[in-house]
Amino acid sequence: MDNLAFAFEKTLKNKTKKDILSDKLIEMIMTGLLRDGDVLPSERELAQLFGVSRETVRGALSQITAYGLITVAQGSKTRICASNDNLARFRSTYMDSVDHIVNQFDIDSVFESRMLVERAIARKAAMRIDAEGILKLERLLEAQSKLFDSPVHFQLSDKSFHKIISEYASNEILLRYSEELYAYGLSIRRQVMVEPGSIERSYNEHCYIVDALKRGDPDAAERAMLSHLDSVYRTTKEKLQQ
Repeated sequence: MDNLAFAFEKTLKNKTKKDILSDKLIEMIMTGLLRDGDVLPSERELAQLFGVSRETVRGALSQITAYGLITVAQGSKTRICASNDNLARFRSTYMDSVDHIVNQFDIDSVFESRMLVERAIARKAAMRIDAEGILKLERLLEAQSKLFDSPVHFQLSDKSFHKIISEYASNEILLRYSEELYAYGLSIRRQVMVEPGSIERSYNEHCYIVDALKRGDPDAAERAMLSHLDSVYRTTKEKLQQ
């Protein structure tokens, strides 16, 4: 392993759960998925969504508050502070670049790549997922069924949904690729999610994926995942062209 790769691996290993969750939330803010004035789910809900303790959530929120990207007041809701000035200040102070490499490519190239990666993930997950993994996904589905009018909460849950499946593929490279590809056009996905019926459609597609995984059927899991991604691709592209 070369020095650069070793340093990257060492950095990842040294990160705490709090740091990882903080990075995920900051990514959602910087890509426009979470916007100025949005209300975050409660600590309990965030803990359930990301599979961490409330203490971890509290630490991550405290860290992001120090960056000036959220406000947390005792007894009130946690809100995103992502004005143009705040984002510019964060970029100049803490980040060399906030653009994901994947966002430099066109939507067709990105989704072609995402379909290749996630079809492999779906097949592997169908063969390896256990009862605990299915239970996690079913709990997310139960929560998602009540989020048809909550695009921010649903998108947070959606990210967790795809990450759980990716983790059960047991391939770190596929997991990293899937997370990077997922980040493409999140601000556009936010616009899609506010349209009537959009969240319910994604929820139903998620149900088909979980059903295939539960049956341990790689072919069905692949078909369900590709159908879902095709839907995401088409609605994202339509929104980009408006």
